[in-house]
Amino acid sequence: MKLQEIKEKWVYQERDVKASIEMWDSMAQQFSDYEMPTTESSNLMRIIDEKKMLNADSSVLDVGCGAGKFSFALANNCHHVTGLDLSPKMVEKATQKKRESAKKNVDFFVNDWHASDLESLGYKGKFDLVIANMTPAVRNAQTFLKLNEASKGYCVLTKPIKRIDPVSDAIKEMLEISEKKESADMEVLYAFEILWLQGILPEMYYEEQIWNMKKPIEAAYKLYANRMKSYRELTRIEENKIKDYLISISEDGFVAENVNTTITTICWKV
Repeated sequence: MKLQEIKEKWVYQERDVKASIEMWDSMAQQFSDYEMPTTESSNLMRIIDEKKMLNADSSVLDVGCGAGKFSFALANNCHHVTGLDLSPKMVEKATQKKRESAKKNVDFFVNDWHASDLESLGYKGKFDLVIANMTPAVRNAQTFLKLNEASKGYCVLTKPIKRIDPVSDAIKEMLEISEKKESADMEVLYAFEILWLQGILPEMYYEEQIWNMKKPIEAAYKLYANRMKSYRELTRIEENKIKDYLISISEDGFVAENVNTTITTICWKV
């Protein structure tokens, strides 16, 4: 397959930005409660360390940084980290943690990577390391290629594959949109092929994970409804069906979901 063919196949247009922002805003508090990742606890941190991607003079771009978990961890090993996220609440939590930690070499900005112009941002070829860790900021060929464009050294992309979301999958089946996947199997294949065709030899790593989620019914409804709205508009009847379903599977007012997935990490040198 030629590069242009991949660009035409790897597209993502069903995107309600407002619904996406609301969904991630609703999870900002949850995402801000974390332990700092280390080379012992995080596969991503271990790979970056083993490949010696950073030194004291390095600059890092964290695309889809969330509440700053990896931005802060990487800031301990480099000159400066720039964190970008679509969610204002995530950036607010990250900035708050920056004030509390008194770290001066990390900054956070609200940013829609899909719509970003790297030239106007001054990001072209600026960073020694660009990471996009478990983020929907990279969902098509265009947003993937931007990682390369922003880097003058290394890039790291992590995505979930072979992912099973029992509750989310059941709701998608109910709405007849089962083809919409949280799992990024094809995205990983397209990313690998793009790099291969550019003469780059990416390295890939895999890690099995289980994510346990438990939310009050109202918070769960907001999460799942906005996730579905990011794929297409919902009618009021469909919204009510989602809420009724969540109530039917809830226990003691909470909705639980155990997500099984394999985390794929792709790293390469530009």
